[in-house]
Amino acid sequence: MAAFSIYILILLAIAAVIILISIVRYNKHLDKVTRGEVHDTHSSIPEPRTAAGISYKVVLMIVLIMTFIGVSTVSGIVATMQNRINNLDSDMDILQNQLYNLQLSINDQASHIEYFTYNVGDLNSSDNTAVVETEVLLREYADETTVQLVVDDVVYELADKGNGLFSADIVRGLFDNGYDTKLVIKEPGRNYTEMVDFPGCLVYDFLPMPSYECSFSLDERPGKTYVTGYYNPLVYNNEDVESVTVTYLSDGEEFETLDITKETLNRETIDVDRTIANGADFTIRMEIVTKSGFKIVEQTLMVYSHPEDYDDYEFLRVYDINGNLLWEDDYR
Repeated sequence: MAAFSIYILILLAIAAVIILISIVRYNKHLDKVTRGEVHDTHSSIPEPRTAAGISYKVVLMIVLIMTFIGVSTVSGIVATMQNRINNLDSDMDILQNQLYNLQLSINDQASHIEYFTYNVGDLNSSDNTAVVETEVLLREYADETTVQLVVDDVVYELADKGNGLFSADIVRGLFDNGYDTKLVIKEPGRNYTEMVDFPGCLVYDFLPMPSYECSFSLDERPGKTYVTGYYNPLVYNNEDVESVTVTYLSDGEEFETLDITKETLNRETIDVDRTIANGADFTIRMEIVTKSGFKIVEQTLMVYSHPEDYDDYEFLRVYDINGNLLWEDDYR
């Protein structure tokens, strides 16, 4: 851009010189006409005004041509830089993926476990428990090696099946919570601890727990707020569903309850077009009654006007048919 500005200044200086020369020559020509030295009224010397106009047009044309060339050049440079940036982004994505795979490979090589698997059996409805068949194969082991599975504070001993294979049939309650799961490998003089994936909470495996696909928006106007949008209730294990109702709330006050059993079982979209007070929130509470005798209640804050703490508005709970609380998600 600095070079382009210099070119413009040079062109303007040349144009000024041309105009100055034309003025001087034209004045000399007029002096000769006045003294009678020149009698021809038609002169090849243009008037200063004409010379200035021509110079201006020439300079403008050159400036336009140079501007076009400059813009084309800059556009080419920008396109090239954009391609390079895209290539760098692609290279960064590839590098991050390689680093992630390398980290996985390093963790896998550093692990003392060849594999860890589990299989959740059927639910025993008499005591709401299920057997989780658990198996782990160690890469290195000794005759004195022992393995424990620790789910939060509960310790399960795995039996040595030989050749580094350890297993156990672990009985877990439907409403047991245990998200911190690890294997403790003990050998003479040293212990190892490795985190493993284990179904610490079986509620999601057996009960029709609710979830949503949804989109909502607020339109605040004087005196009222319009809530528009939709939600699509997604309930898995729905063969156990007896009925589903949904209640709309605003600032903790219920104002409408609907039976959406058919829509839930068919996974149909439910449209929402409601009016609430200005500054109020819009909350949905879904209640699922199961054929096996449970009631699942989930309350979710969908939209709100002010960024306040709404933790008390949201929860996920399981009750028995008499309304006794059996389980609550501690992470809601």
